[in-house]
Amino acid sequence: MKGFKFGEKVKTNDGQEGIVQEDQELNSNDVKVILEGAEYANIYKEENLEKIADHI
Repeated sequence: MKGFKFGEKVKTNDGQEGIVQEDQELNSNDVKVILEGAEYANIYKEENLEKIADHI
């Protein structure tokens, strides 16, 4: 488990960048992310995300 935290910048496996919207819950593979240019957040599986920067 990667343990994504609020504010971390991430990249999806298809190359889109976004910001984690809330801390990842323990024992969960789901991460709430809002992509650049999007109006609302989506849930992504942690295996489909890569951390590219800590808190912005």
